[in-house]
Amino acid sequence: MVAKLALNKTSSMAKVSISAADYAVICGMLSLSVGIGLYYAVKGRRKITREEYLLGGRRLSVIPVTLSLIVTYMSSTSFVGMPAESFSSGYMIVHLGLGCTIGMGISMFMVVPLMHSLRLSSLYEYFHLRFGSVVLRRCICVVGMWQNILYTAVILIPPAISIRTVADLPWWVSVLLVGAIATLYTAIGGLKGVVAVDVFQALVMVVGLYATLFKGVYAVGGTRMTWDLAVEGGRVPPVDFSVDPRVRHSFWALVVGGGIQFIAYTFDQSAVQRMGALPGVRQAKIAYAFMGIAVGVYITSVSFLGLVAYSFYTVQGCDPFKAGYLQNRNQLVPYFMMEMFNGLPGMSGLFLATIFSTALSSVSSLVNGLAANTIEDLLLPVFDRYNTTENRKILIAKISVFFYGGVSVCLSFGAWSMPGTVIQAAMAISGACSGPILGVFLLGAAIPWGNITGAAVGMVVSLMLNLWIGLGGVMYGRRPVLLPPAPGNSCRVLDTTNVTSLYIPDPFRNNTNHADITTSFPNSVPGNVVDIGGNSLYNISYLYYAPIGCLVAFSVGLLASLATKHSCEPVRDERLLFPFVRRFSRLGQTNEPQQNGKLTDPVTHSMEGLQTHQRLITAGVFDKPVSTLI
Repeated sequence: MVAKLALNKTSSMAKVSISAADYAVICGMLSLSVGIGLYYAVKGRRKITREEYLLGGRRLSVIPVTLSLIVTYMSSTSFVGMPAESFSSGYMIVHLGLGCTIGMGISMFMVVPLMHSLRLSSLYEYFHLRFGSVVLRRCICVVGMWQNILYTAVILIPPAISIRTVADLPWWVSVLLVGAIATLYTAIGGLKGVVAVDVFQALVMVVGLYATLFKGVYAVGGTRMTWDLAVEGGRVPPVDFSVDPRVRHSFWALVVGGGIQFIAYTFDQSAVQRMGALPGVRQAKIAYAFMGIAVGVYITSVSFLGLVAYSFYTVQGCDPFKAGYLQNRNQLVPYFMMEMFNGLPGMSGLFLATIFSTALSSVSSLVNGLAANTIEDLLLPVFDRYNTTENRKILIAKISVFFYGGVSVCLSFGAWSMPGTVIQAAMAISGACSGPILGVFLLGAAIPWGNITGAAVGMVVSLMLNLWIGLGGVMYGRRPVLLPPAPGNSCRVLDTTNVTSLYIPDPFRNNTNHADITTSFPNSVPGNVVDIGGNSLYNISYLYYAPIGCLVAFSVGLLASLATKHSCEPVRDERLLFPFVRRFSRLGQTNEPQQNGKLTDPVTHSMEGLQTHQRLITAGVFDKPVSTLI
């Protein structure tokens, strides 16, 4: 079938470029994002407080918050990286959507009731309440903040790749542009401005994604033709149920590993802020339920986009990598979107704006969360000591937004050279750091006698192991062998002397000169890693970083807590445990009476702990019966 479609077909493919109208559309979208942030800054300038700036006054609506959650974690890395994965390694990555939906469902019944009821401004305040340690809280906070800074740096790469692919602008221009725009409207608009811009950008994402899908499927000849060509090209391999952790995209790696990573995503500062911005637990559960379904559909759609691109270039008889138009897998989506709407003034710019929107939404949410961590976790004791006014705190929060935006932009210059697709880099960074944090959280929320010693030991051991595996994988791990490219017998490729010449490729080899495409090794199968040679630890799939970190932190913490159980008291307030754990525990028989509504947990022995609990008491959290908090 492929041979017949490609026979005697002269490709019209060429280096695509964007027009002045496309630039105008992109600039208009960026200006509108800043304008929304400015609107909320002016609207709320007279009644702004720290809670209003960081949590939207805890009275936002479900739909905007749900859309904000979706675009925060389905960022430019997934929009660009997942189609590139299915184009070059196969459709297996679509199972990540199932893992995400399962992970969100678990979080809806476990994380949301616990965290929303505590009404915390910072995620890491939980560790202070539960384990009674300011040091542990700040150490975990620093790990989580570095994770988000690095993640933000990776998110800035796809727009830069897009500009570099279709225009003559240097890639760093895009990095600076997206970083500056996202930082600006986040700083001036606060969480309300971020959520409002996220809603606008979510609409742009939906229009851009599905318009490209429908146009691509139509150009190929229908859904059936698209699927058949993808199957014939090996893009829809059999589901791999291997339990070998070195298999890069097995069913278990995607569903179990991906599911645990998405649970870790929900236990993140940006997610907890949005959860706390909703007025009640019921609304928070609804938001997470919708988010689980929507993200599952989104992952299925963007993964299918890679198959559409492969089928389109098969019909055209010219793989863009063979032609020399592309050198990096991450360039595929912007190039394909430009081809679909080439010749329509402004349309290419609109769909490139989709990629910018996915980056802006995530960057703004993450730097807003980093500012909240700075205020609530790192500087709060200083504020309390010097009786800092609310206006000063908000000013410092805005300065923090600019600071973290600048740091992320600088780090993105180094992240540019990372191997593989951007989705792999993003999930590897997140999994390596978020897994240990999730494990310590589970230790505290599920084990009444889990203590500070167990939490500290578990965190250190799991983090060191994950960093060892992750860094070793980047430096020494084997790269997956990619699937053969689309047929290129109609390509007119660019040679080093800028002379166009006819090229007849070997359909079983990839002759692109980019290292990311050509890397291969013995005993491997396309898209996966199963070779036993070298250090097998470094060949572990990046999708297992989060489960490994979580399991090690929880297990080591559990053993250390058992060993030191005699010297540490169990948690004294059941509101710090999962709802289902409360029902099976006997805390009610062992708790000492609360005095004046304050917890008798060791955390209250510190001045900061007393101030934290006083805020919760003022909010009415600890005066309510447990049943109203579930």
